[in-house]
Amino acid sequence: MKRLTRKQLESRKAKAVRFTRDVRDDPDRADEIEDESLDEYAERRHIRLLNPRQKGATAMATQTRRELLNRITELEEQNDSLQARLDDIADLVAPPEDEDTDEDEDQD
Repeated sequence: MKRLTRKQLESRKAKAVRFTRDVRDDPDRADEIEDESLDEYAERRHIRLLNPRQKGATAMATQTRRELLNRITELEEQNDSLQARLDDIADLVAPPEDEDTDEDEDQD
């Protein structure tokens, strides 16, 4: 198993993306490689990082752009669903008043 620093691995990954896109003429595969996190790339290539990132706060930084966009979409859908439920609850707690009722009170 090879051992590389994060910077060396970043350089190798960038070269792999360029090679796949330019020499192999496979832009889809190049995009897949580019979307991999550095940790995923290292694992797939059986490379051990000499200075791996710590888990926790930096875990979000290792997610790919596509994963983050998918998560945003998922959260927006959940938010819309929850907002609809809140609207339903609000209608049950304080139903809208009829306009006729207001006019009757005004005439008294």
